Amino acid sequence: MALLRRLPPVLRALLAQALAFAALVALARLGLRFPGLVWVLMQAVGAVFLSRWMDLNPRWILMQGALPFLVRALWGAAVPAWIYLALFAALALVFGGGLLSRVPLYHASRDAWEKLEDLVPDQPGLRFVDLGCGFGGPVARLATRRPEGIFVGVEASPFTWLVAWLRCLPRRNAHIRLGSLWRTDLAGFDVAYAFLSPVPMPALWAKARREMRPGTRFISHSFDVPGATPQRVIPVKGREGARLLVFDL
Repeated sequence: MALLRRLPPVLRALLAQALAFAALVALARLGLRFPGLVWVLMQAVGAVFLSRWMDLNPRWILMQGALPFLVRALWGAAVPAWIYLALFAALALVFGGGLLSRVPLYHASRDAWEKLEDLVPDQPGLRFVDLGCGFGGPVARLATRRPEGIFVGVEASPFTWLVAWLRCLPRRNAHIRLGSLWRTDLAGFDVAYAFLSPVPMPALWAKARREMRPGTRFISHSFDVPGATPQRVIPVKGREGARLLVFDL
């Protein structure tokens, strides 16, 4: 079970659907026959049960329950094959960087941006990095408010990176990089900020402690660092429980 929970959510979701379907096929081979709608209902119930067992969050469980009914509704519909390819490509461009890293696309509120600004020292030459910058909101805001600093965003999903790059293009002190946050050397940054998920936090904290200099700052949006106590916890508006956790190294 522990091994299953290490899998990215998308793989756990697919596995739950596959196991539920395999169980129904096994029942059919034993001679049990179900009307189409009952089959779909049993597939949905099985997928939801397995998804909960695999510790998927409520949003995934809701999608797991709806998916069999969606497939049933589209079965036999005259939908061109290229539509499915286009949808898959669009999802890969927007969310592809987070599928295997188990980091969903989150958006910080403007209140979080404002409070983050208060946590970034106002000094010439300051270097800030947003690890998994999404659409680049914090980087764009800080680059505008702090023209003497250098603000970098790192994003792995191509479309999301492009939006952030275009958003920050007018600001000469803002730079958006396409790539993995794990390949970003933190040694040259004074402040590192991340709004990711609980899964990568232990490894990211170890990376920050290993690479960042004494006197620098690591800020996590909402997600705790196991075994570490922040110097400050600042509530922010937005998601329930949203807050900035400040660690001075």
